[in-house]
Amino acid sequence: MDKPAFFAAVAEILEADPAGLTGAETINDIGNWDSLSVISFVAMVDSDMDQIVDAEMLKDAKTLNDLAALVGL
Repeated sequence: MDKPAFFAAVAEILEADPAGLTGAETINDIGNWDSLSVISFVAMVDSDMDQIVDAEMLKDAKTLNDLAALVGL
């Protein structure tokens, strides 16, 4: 998965418009980053990217680029 596809998948989780996302956006500014979003993100990364990310790893993520860095993008 490349960054644009990753950002689109995260936008879908956040129920946000993926158009024009650059990665610099603050997660909370583009959608509702709550416990359900975190669970959905962890599941997406596991199933689509075959990687493990847990909630503890996500606690300091503020931007889409932070999330991408967690999965090596």
